[in-house]
Amino acid sequence: MAGTHTSGSDAVLLCRPITEETAAEQSAALDLVLTHLTTTGIHAELIKRQVPTRCAIRLYASEESLWHPPELVIYADAGWRVATVSIGERSGSYLVALARVGAGDEPRAARVEVVPAILPGRVALLVARQTAVPATPEGRHGSAIGA
Repeated sequence: MAGTHTSGSDAVLLCRPITEETAAEQSAALDLVLTHLTTTGIHAELIKRQVPTRCAIRLYASEESLWHPPELVIYADAGWRVATVSIGERSGSYLVALARVGAGDEPRAARVEVVPAILPGRVALLVARQTAVPATPEGRHGSAIGA
């Protein structure tokens, strides 16, 4: 039986909200990667979420809307999450979390690559390579998630 792979960034899990302006800038950077992926036929989804009003913290007592950092989630043809791309909080670089599984489709810790913000094409290349790798060290082709 295949394992379940969840996605989520540390920033979302730790509820580290960002301003609407920062979220828009990060979304624009992720859109560049999405454009590269779409032209190569790779399935991806850009996820943008506003922090709900009931749990939102207002920055410096302003009425500014807060957002979770956007994420670009990339799927294999079988629907498995292959990679998650986000933007580094301080560096502005792309953080590419490449999903990995071991023998028996057991989830393993993601391999994280840092790519400079000026190279969205390199992010797409990393993801494309990830979708082409066999699922397990034995060379079985099942979930299409790299080992």
